[in-house]
Amino acid sequence: MPKVPNCKGGYYPRKNGSFQVKYPLGWNEAKKDYDVFNRDVGTEAEAIVLLKSINDFIFHGGKVSDIPEFVDGPSKKNKKDKTVNEFAEEFISLRKRSKQVADRTIDSDREGFRRVKPYIGDMLLKDVTPEIIESTYASMMSDGADNLNGYTYTGTTTMKSHAFLSAMFKKARYYNHIDSNPMDRVSAPKKDTKEKRSLTKEQARSLIAEITSNELTAKSVGVLLGIGSGLRLSEMLAVTWRDYDGCAVLVNKSLLRDKQDSKSPKNEETRLVPCIPILIQTLDKWKAQQQRWFAEHGLEWSEDVPIVNSTKGTHILQKAFNRWYKIERVSYPIPDDFVFHELRHTYVSLLSRECHVDDRTTREMSGHKDAEAFGTYTHTNTESQIRAANQLGALLSPTAETASCGNCSSWGPSPQNPCLGACWASGAESLSATSLDHACQIGKFSHR
Repeated sequence: MPKVPNCKGGYYPRKNGSFQVKYPLGWNEAKKDYDVFNRDVGTEAEAIVLLKSINDFIFHGGKVSDIPEFVDGPSKKNKKDKTVNEFAEEFISLRKRSKQVADRTIDSDREGFRRVKPYIGDMLLKDVTPEIIESTYASMMSDGADNLNGYTYTGTTTMKSHAFLSAMFKKARYYNHIDSNPMDRVSAPKKDTKEKRSLTKEQARSLIAEITSNELTAKSVGVLLGIGSGLRLSEMLAVTWRDYDGCAVLVNKSLLRDKQDSKSPKNEETRLVPCIPILIQTLDKWKAQQQRWFAEHGLEWSEDVPIVNSTKGTHILQKAFNRWYKIERVSYPIPDDFVFHELRHTYVSLLSRECHVDDRTTREMSGHKDAEAFGTYTHTNTESQIRAANQLGALLSPTAETASCGNCSSWGPSPQNPCLGACWASGAESLSATSLDHACQIGKFSHR
């Protein structure tokens, strides 16, 4: 019996020129024998296509007992037309059970469907037309009475809903719930969000000076984490003191939107980000200040407390932080419309453009992932990442007088302890161990 690669079952030719597909259904206790699904088709090509479709159906969570209905479709007597709501939940559940997509993608699926649900959720799948879908997109991006969400979405956000609907209706057509896919004739929304910007090194220096020269708050420390370590907003809000070793921040989770729970970071990858000296100094100062505040307010402090804490001692939610940042950024020496994520763009741009750090080191420090990462197993070492962080720290140091030894070209990190190093300013004979935050006492400070 001919086989199809990577497929269970097979097919064989009949004397009349047709072909029969055979797929094992498993042991039948009542019959005390194995059941087999058989179906005749006209050509060998049809047999191969059918066998592949059955295997794909099982691979994506379909039940063996449902194969006959999957192939032939439900009988007209028992057929029930599904609503978009019903099939969307089945589709998302199927993707989750198949474990072929990350939990983050499942969350994106649900969010994408939530936006279109008020418009087409109660409709039957078969009644949805390209015109209805494009009208839905127009309403989502409208600020008029036709917008049922109460929020005007950008074209870029609407594109995410379009991607979900495209995948869902493709699967609905595959399962014969609809005769044709309406998405085949729908024009995708256009991306319309502004390109992200980055601060200049002068602007970045001014922002850091503004934060560190004033009284620290949890949220201002969050801004410093954003520009000084390139963390995404959800990553920054999830970081606890347990994730900070005095020299670097461990990024192994991100805060769920508007919840106290966390999830894996984007790309499912954990990374250790060396901190620039000014960030180390500020975090050490903030830790002591936060511990005093907890004691004064009768709260128990521990290593599991968020670095950026709320007034309850818990994580600050994204909505609350963004609301504060939108107001506070006006007083910072940055553009009035500068969004938090652009601090991350600044971090990456300064490392690459001003510090001339190689792309691989920059990617690993910022947590970016691209095709090259899939094809190689080489990685930068800790020393090169620490050197990159120190270069950025030197770049952002306001003046020679206030800069720490970690910013000086005569200071070198210790391979055993990245928080310690040696000062070479007076020559090898007077070599002395110094920490990152040690201020220059001999007046020989020089920028890297």
